[in-house]
Amino acid sequence: MSKETIGKKIKAFRKGRGLTQAELAKSLGYSHKSVITHIEKGESEMSYEKILLLLRLYGADANELFDVQHIDKVLEEHDRFKKEEERKNVWTKDILFDVDGVLFSYRVGGVLIKDNKILLTKGGDDYSLPGGHSQIGETSQETIIREFKEETGLDVEPLNVISTYENFWKWGDKNCHQLCIFYKLKMVDETQELVPNPDTNDTKFIWLELEKLKSINLYPIGISDQILNNVNSNSHFIHKE
Repeated sequence: MSKETIGKKIKAFRKGRGLTQAELAKSLGYSHKSVITHIEKGESEMSYEKILLLLRLYGADANELFDVQHIDKVLEEHDRFKKEEERKNVWTKDILFDVDGVLFSYRVGGVLIKDNKILLTKGGDDYSLPGGHSQIGETSQETIIREFKEETGLDVEPLNVISTYENFWKWGDKNCHQLCIFYKLKMVDETQELVPNPDTNDTKFIWLELEKLKSINLYPIGISDQILNNVNSNSHFIHKE
């Protein structure tokens, strides 16, 4: 069945049970009801894991959503998907490892601005640019595209490198030597909504007005001025704690 057909069936199922979009989203582990909105409109797909969770949560009644042939296909595809992911994980590893008690980290971050606001992650009183560790065999551009999609649901296009950063700091109880690359980004589709990955509950994403960059602790140190001055050239920072 197509995404549109499945979306309509899920909407009918939800309404037949008297569930709101928010209630269904919460039961399936989504952080925002907009995910259900997009699924019901046929604009996005429900993952294999969520389909299986739906079946487990609501039992046999949920079988009205799919015909037997479709369920068999979902189970078969899910099994194939898991095996493929396991195979990939043998080769794709985060570039984060221990060298004689010192952590080495290779990270890629992105500057995404929309409607005079910048997307940041927040932890306590500190802010940082979204992104994540590159993986073996992955380019920095591939990393930032993947990380934004996985963590925020947004499709982005890297434009140019605006900063490289060598950071020497304390990560937990270990010293860390971190190399960072930061890209200026643009959204592929300006109508997309921010939908944080429910598996990253410890990460809070916010759209912050650009003018407020002057009054917050944004890491890495020094990049706020470059963003506010709209500098596109590649700067180089070194920071040692």
